[in-house]
Amino acid sequence: MSNHGLLRWSAAAVCLVLAGCGIPRPSDSLLLLAPENLPEPVCVAPAAGQALIGVWYVVRKQADVAGEVQTLLTLTADGKMRQQIRVKQGRNIRSELRETGCWEAPQGKLVLRISRSNGEMVDYRDPMYTLTYVIERSDSRRVVLSEDKPGSKPFTGQRVQDSFKLM
Repeated sequence: MSNHGLLRWSAAAVCLVLAGCGIPRPSDSLLLLAPENLPEPVCVAPAAGQALIGVWYVVRKQADVAGEVQTLLTLTADGKMRQQIRVKQGRNIRSELRETGCWEAPQGKLVLRISRSNGEMVDYRDPMYTLTYVIERSDSRRVVLSEDKPGSKPFTGQRVQDSFKLM
């Protein structure tokens, strides 16, 4: 899988979104850093009462990944998102990625736009930093998402407390 594909997956992992789907980028992979004059993006608050606001946890197995992919996705009422993605094999954490940016939920979809990856501002205008998921089902405790592409398998995110931490 190319570095571009790995980054996209990890961002996706964001997914979880809802937290959930992704493969963290290896530390030696290419990161498209933002040009010096690119401003931080401004996030837009979703409509009041948006059901996706909260913290979502996803654990999944993924082909070609040894261990499980864990994603903790936080969607806030001001339109900002945070995601932590890690690959865990037994007690060992193989890799971890922390991303921040903005989110929106237009017409049955969840869109994550990553602007920082492990603290570094990225060129968020590049399509690889935008992850789009179809919301297949959701309620106050669970959300079922799939990537917005043919053949994508659904994954489930579980709502957790704000204080939840990946262990």
